[in-house]
Amino acid sequence: MFFGMRLRDPWLARSLACLLLAGQARGIVLYDTDDPGANTEAPAGIYESAGWGWQGLFGSFLGTMIGPRHFITAGHIGAQDGVFLSSALFNGVADAAYHVDATANGGTGYWDIAGTDLRVYQIQETFSSYAPLYDGADETGLEMIVFGRGGPRGAEVTLGGDLKGWLHTAADGTPRWGLNTVSGIADTGFGPLLMAEFDAVAGAHEAALSAGDSGGAVFVLDGGVWKLAGINFSVDGLFDTNAVTGDDSEFAAALFDRGGFYQGSDGGGWSLVPDMAEDAPAQMYASRIAPNVAEIQGITLVPEPAGAFLLMLAGLAGLAGLGRRR
Repeated sequence: MFFGMRLRDPWLARSLACLLLAGQARGIVLYDTDDPGANTEAPAGIYESAGWGWQGLFGSFLGTMIGPRHFITAGHIGAQDGVFLSSALFNGVADAAYHVDATANGGTGYWDIAGTDLRVYQIQETFSSYAPLYDGADETGLEMIVFGRGGPRGAEVTLGGDLKGWLHTAADGTPRWGLNTVSGIADTGFGPLLMAEFDAVAGAHEAALSAGDSGGAVFVLDGGVWKLAGINFSVDGLFDTNAVTGDDSEFAAALFDRGGFYQGSDGGGWSLVPDMAEDAPAQMYASRIAPNVAEIQGITLVPEPAGAFLLMLAGLAGLAGLGRRR
């Protein structure tokens, strides 16, 4: 199911299965702080144009504007309430509601990108701007900014007296952002996924995700321009201190060092992560945009019927002009 040299983590299959079964609603976890107000406003400086303004609330999750009448999110979050809200928090002006066009794609209301968790919705109104898409061959090593909704980090997770990370907390619905670096690409049955490690790096807005951040965006800096590169899909977990099933001791957490813990689930089995001198950071995963740019743009760039009619008239006029020149 999983192959390729880019997939270096032997626990990935269990991680993805556990996330989809758990379905827990949590949020971005920051290494630097447990302050619930941290990174809840638009990023500044070089990150000012890094995609915050193209985010929107879609039910309990996020979506990203990618065309005049389209936004993209994660398919596994479901249809939500049919409203994409560009809140004042994102656009800096006032809340603006955009309504999903239920007649799109023959009445389906959305398009699923084949072999992935990416889902594109069409709206009835029009966005004034939208995100550029990353179409490069390899995002590995690029700086990234990620957006999601949910609570800040919870209680400390320790092992043998050493701090390993923090528990996830109950979602509070607040959008947050964090930074990371793309560590690689996983080739999976859910399509190619961007990976990013939750490293013990202080003072850098280092971020980890959990299930409630599904649908949020990952932007990378490409040639001085921030471009949409991924949509949040999953994280590593669950974790446990033993491989016993049915003891209800498993937990969801953002760990900068998984060493010494078991990872998996009661249903899928548990694997021990070796406790080495070097940290074994948990990872987040996002569905890649780049391999699917052509299919996405085939949806978002299709002209509306009126536009197509005008193009046809223009073509006929051109033919008539050619005839006169003859």
